[in-house]
Amino acid sequence: MYRSYIDDATDNSTTGTDRRGPLDGHISRPIQQVAAPAGDTLARLEYQDRRIKQLEAALANTGHTQTSDVVQRMKISKLPLTPESIMASDHTQAAVTDRETMLLRGKSFKTQFHGSTHPTSLIAHIPDLNAFTREAFEKYPALARIRHDMHALEDRVDYAGSKSQTVTGTDLKALLPPRAEVDYLVQLYFDNYGSIYHVLHLPTFRTQYDALWLDPTEAEAHFVAIVLLILASAQCLATETPWLYSANSSIAREKAVTYIQACDDWLQTQSQKHVTVADFQIRFLLIFARQVSARKYKRTWTDTGTLLRFCMAAGLHRNPDLLRKKTSALDKELRRRIWAAVVELELQASFDRGMIAAPWPVQTDCPPPSHIRDEAIDQDAEQLPPPVRPGETTHSSYLCAASESTMLRHGLNTTLNNIRQTLGFNDVKRFTEEIDSQIQAIPEWSGLNAEIAAAFLALNLRQYLLVLHDRQLRQAETTAERSFSRMMIIDNATRIVDTHRALIAKGSYALELLCQDQLRAALSICHVSVTVNLRADSAIGQIIEHHASRVMTEAVQMLTDKVIRFGREQRQLWIALATHGFWKSNIDPTQRAVYMQEAVDKITQPYYKIMACQEDASVMAGASAEKGPNREDMLNGIQEYLPPVSQSRPEEMAPLDGLLDLDEIEAWTLEHWGQFDLQTFGEPFQ
Repeated sequence: MYRSYIDDATDNSTTGTDRRGPLDGHISRPIQQVAAPAGDTLARLEYQDRRIKQLEAALANTGHTQTSDVVQRMKISKLPLTPESIMASDHTQAAVTDRETMLLRGKSFKTQFHGSTHPTSLIAHIPDLNAFTREAFEKYPALARIRHDMHALEDRVDYAGSKSQTVTGTDLKALLPPRAEVDYLVQLYFDNYGSIYHVLHLPTFRTQYDALWLDPTEAEAHFVAIVLLILASAQCLATETPWLYSANSSIAREKAVTYIQACDDWLQTQSQKHVTVADFQIRFLLIFARQVSARKYKRTWTDTGTLLRFCMAAGLHRNPDLLRKKTSALDKELRRRIWAAVVELELQASFDRGMIAAPWPVQTDCPPPSHIRDEAIDQDAEQLPPPVRPGETTHSSYLCAASESTMLRHGLNTTLNNIRQTLGFNDVKRFTEEIDSQIQAIPEWSGLNAEIAAAFLALNLRQYLLVLHDRQLRQAETTAERSFSRMMIIDNATRIVDTHRALIAKGSYALELLCQDQLRAALSICHVSVTVNLRADSAIGQIIEHHASRVMTEAVQMLTDKVIRFGREQRQLWIALATHGFWKSNIDPTQRAVYMQEAVDKITQPYYKIMACQEDASVMAGASAEKGPNREDMLNGIQEYLPPVSQSRPEEMAPLDGLLDLDEIEAWTLEHWGQFDLQTFGEPFQ
């Protein structure tokens, strides 16, 4: 689709190729290539003497220049400042060349940093979006009031996992639900996540699982921890009616957090001297369960980095065939699977945080997992069976296929988050072609498990295209370059939401909970819209308007469902709602108040539903008894999960003062996002 745009843009961006030799830059004049005389010996000696002097002079000049370079580098031992740092040190407010987008927010040491590839980095490049959100908070104090009411609920609830304590193996076994519930959640896990990060061996798992129920008291604590973490990973996938909550956390999520915290506390007491494969599986599942349960999101990047180093310290990054002591083929295969899964998890966490991934490629030679079925290998096998055909599906299909693009994604992530590196259009075009070829190479697997694996790999690749062309769109020098990036953003943002919607239509919410690309797609397509005069360019305007409306609507629906399942993550939903309302108000400024009201209603609706569906009704009654503005109206509104009319009228609202601190307001009004200003207020984006 984009080949014509590449060809057109290339005509405007072609650069010459430097074919000089390595010494040419250090030689003051070219060495004459005079043919050697064919005469007597004296003439030949004179010629060779002249050539030796010429080469000695060139070498001396080269050595002097290189020595000067070394001395100069030694003098400048510090890293050069970035334009953002220079601006901060000069205390100027001048605009910075668009080399990077970052979120450095907070003050003193209570700060958080998110880099260029963080999903919300585009907020700084959507003009007046923060003004729209600020106006909404000023006109509709209900936005602040619902946060205040939710805090009142939180004060009355003891969260699962809020306190660490000593946990024994017996305590873990006591947490196991009845077998019928465990069977259902284990199967749900394997149907959704088992085909993505496959770190287990199914025959071994089934054998241990059956033995667990024959005599739970004799089960190994390590295996019980694995089962509990599998349950935690699947809790929020289940479709419950109605959803119940404990403050701003769904009961399903609370169960997950209970299992996660118990396994974490138990793991802290375990020795690292005599580790087995279960130790690595537990550590991986612990981080994964947190991620799909919205538990300690802000620690994901640091936790995955710690896990990666734990694996490297054990040598999982090296080829298991290098082990001198006898090791079964199954153990070697599990080492490959765990290493591949950890690498994928750490790379994605780095991308989502806007950080450079760990530099493991320079030390690893571990091959990718084998494309084999688990049933074809057991603990006694000395050799692995032959791999199945590429088009066939196994539980390792995703890890095998993802390994083909791991180095591409790692390198691109490093480039995009390098604050001192720029990308020209030719670089963007080359990366686009490489990513597209990887997407086209994804096998056409069949079955729901296979569809999830293929969709996840495609989504991981398309998110890089969004970030690439979001940046290129702002620095494009020609119309062809801008058109190319616009079409790439529209196409990939649309495909991302369509991929999610196709899985949801089949009852799979795995990637909806795991991925953050729904918000990225909404912000990217809004970014495209504000760079185009829709009235002046009616053709491209109609295309953008059609796709943008659908992408943002779909993203809002998915994020709303996410909030209902977790009971939290409302801030991501608010960003998507504000972006959609802002985009519509740009198209029709006369309806700005209507679109703002619509965004406010849609963010308050989940809050009222959560407060209405509290598991402990006495907690809700206690919270409502507190002094607060329009408390009676709020309870009436809760019955229908909709904000009461009185809360939509700004003239009837109490002022914001005292209801919410400045940190909280700024986090929701997007103030100072993307600006390097250490004096700003704000709590970390959550």
